[in-house]
Amino acid sequence: MKVVSTHLYQERDTPLHRLNPVAKLLVFSCFILTATLYLDVAVPLTFLIVSWLMGWIFAHISPVALMCRLSPILAAALGLAIFNTLFYGGPREHLLVALGPIHIWREGLFIGSSIGLRILCVASYSILYMWTTDPSRLVASLMQQARMPYRLAYAVLAAYRFLPILQREWGHIQAAQQVRAAHLSRHESGLRRIVRSGMPLLVSGIRQAERLAIAMDARAFGASPRRTHYIRTHMKVSDYAFTVVSLAACGLILFALSELGLLRSFLVGVAESLAGAPQ
Repeated sequence: MKVVSTHLYQERDTPLHRLNPVAKLLVFSCFILTATLYLDVAVPLTFLIVSWLMGWIFAHISPVALMCRLSPILAAALGLAIFNTLFYGGPREHLLVALGPIHIWREGLFIGSSIGLRILCVASYSILYMWTTDPSRLVASLMQQARMPYRLAYAVLAAYRFLPILQREWGHIQAAQQVRAAHLSRHESGLRRIVRSGMPLLVSGIRQAERLAIAMDARAFGASPRRTHYIRTHMKVSDYAFTVVSLAACGLILFALSELGLLRSFLVGVAESLAGAPQ
């Protein structure tokens, strides 16, 4: 059965697409956790580059295309990096820039850059995972390999499916309002525009959820503690090999950064992060 592509999942025949979703989730979660545990700039930057290389080599996704998907997150990451750089309150030893009341310290720039890179790293792996993972296979794998209860797994699938539906509905609402010349109100505030477009989207979402609930009740969803599976997923040799090699590569990256003097202990990173939080 051929799955229809959505805005999140792009159907292709690549090594990364063919991997078991649970194995891929385990590896990506390990990379994300490792990148966020250390405050050093080198750690999230290295794993961010690894995500680009994985997408390029194993999924035929160019780094430029992945960065285009990251563009909304890039603004948030840049804003948090600037905020933490300007309002750094931790130990200060090396002053880089002094412009009136604005003082930029090297330690603050280090903290801000690390936070921004960690956000980009988390977003990059998340987008790469959604881009290469079929939602139906993901839910089937969560139930069969991760032993997730099927009620919870179906909720994950419903949320996954609702995102592109709401995105499409938002486009329809915007187009309908443009046809009715609603965009010509020059003196209308931004909040009023959001409310004007958001209310129809909320009503549409409630209707979609109500139809889904009726369909689930009509099919006696949850009546039996066990259920059969239309899609069967298995852990293959390639899945085990990918998991082992990726986890070993994660350890080698940390070892190499430590040998180069670019890696500090986890506890030092946490202490500096707490000390550098804005007061």
